[in-house]
Amino acid sequence: MLLGIDSGQTALKVVVFDDDGLEVVITRRPTQTIHPAPHHVERDAIGVVEQLLDAIAEAVSLTPGGGQAITGIGIAAHGDGMYLIGRDGVPTRNAILALDTRAESILERWQTDDTLAKARQLTGQEPFTASLAPLLAWLATHETAILDNTRWLLYCKDWLRYALTGTIATDYVEANSSVGSLDGRSYSTAALREYGLAEFERLLPPPRPASDIAGEILPEIARRTGLKAGTPVAVGTHDVVAAALGAGATKVGDYSILAGTYSVNQYIAPQRVVNPHWQARPWIDGRSWVNMAASPASATNFEWFMQNLMTDTPEAIATANEDVAALGPDADGPFYHPFLYGSPFGAAASGSFLGLRGWHTRAHLIKAVWEGVVHNHRTHMDWLLESATPRTVVSLAGGAARSSLWAQMFADGLNTRVQVAHATEPGALGAAMLAAIATGRFADAEAATTAWARVERNYTPTKTAATRWDEAHARYTATLELARPIWDLLEGQS
Repeated sequence: MLLGIDSGQTALKVVVFDDDGLEVVITRRPTQTIHPAPHHVERDAIGVVEQLLDAIAEAVSLTPGGGQAITGIGIAAHGDGMYLIGRDGVPTRNAILALDTRAESILERWQTDDTLAKARQLTGQEPFTASLAPLLAWLATHETAILDNTRWLLYCKDWLRYALTGTIATDYVEANSSVGSLDGRSYSTAALREYGLAEFERLLPPPRPASDIAGEILPEIARRTGLKAGTPVAVGTHDVVAAALGAGATKVGDYSILAGTYSVNQYIAPQRVVNPHWQARPWIDGRSWVNMAASPASATNFEWFMQNLMTDTPEAIATANEDVAALGPDADGPFYHPFLYGSPFGAAASGSFLGLRGWHTRAHLIKAVWEGVVHNHRTHMDWLLESATPRTVVSLAGGAARSSLWAQMFADGLNTRVQVAHATEPGALGAAMLAAIATGRFADAEAATTAWARVERNYTPTKTAATRWDEAHARYTATLELARPIWDLLEGQS
């Protein structure tokens, strides 16, 4: 058996898989966030390790054969953000999450003085607000004493793996998130210099293939969790890459969507293509590239809706599906901008309902939220078409994939067949696949996905839906342009 870990910005999942890649045990813990100031989104780095160890211990206790039956461990976690670790292995401050936008002014300055344009020529991509480069620049200005006491700047999965094994590393995918070299195999000293951050290159972990064995479970972790000391742990990768693996999107030409906290839209390309609409990172096969167009504007909007407007509703998700189904796909309603936590259009963009009328019900609002999320994914997916083959099928994972009605909206809104994986937790499955490769069970990612990535459901575009969605997307796009001055006007109040 293999154990896959997926630590997202909504929940942490620990899943045990059998030798056929089927889920045996799933344990979950909610992600606890801290908001110490406007635009600051953090978490207790020690707390997430405690959650992980508790979740592993529970999973192991429910696994036939216990920890002795688990032969390898893979880790995936949210990308970007930052986990700062001191020389003693203890965090020097709270972790910063990828929803954080404190560094927006730094990005704006870099845009104005051409720093971003110059760095793009060295890295092949631009950072966004929660990328390592702008966050590190913010810390260098506002928290110099903390940086002085920091030894490593880690991504989430690297912090969790360090806690399990005591080894420092990252994978090529995350190493290239904002300061990587054009070849995808190292950091760009020249880009760090362009950002004014050259002195901090010493804090970056050494990059390695995601399917390498990075270390082994420490004896004290074994005692705490029931795992076997010495169990190999793979380097792991960004959760959106792991979810693509778990959903079966691993070959050149494959499209995938992760509709969770982030709107993540990916296309695997044969070569690196530089474009401000996406980040181009090395794919885990070491030969291809993944064009990753993303914004923090997806299914988390519906999580917010349920937490604030459906607290007294039992079985809120089932009720939402029933209510929206009763409306029917052609029911008119308001537009929704899904920008509660960020957008592809700058930090000033905010969430809103437009066209709200007195006869609209909660069901109309839910439908608008779901459609607004689809529109945002379509914006990203259409950008990817600038250097991609036309899409004919898209693998869908994340919270939206759990609703058949919402998944059908993706098929209709993208005018593309949508497939949903059998795995309840495709990110954890992708992490386990990397562990399976690391321990010799599979030769590569394609072999692992061929064996383990099963399609559970297919959704075909409704014949009459294409024109309606094209017209709706044109109106949605028009409202974005009209909203820009309003966002700017309201920015000081957020």
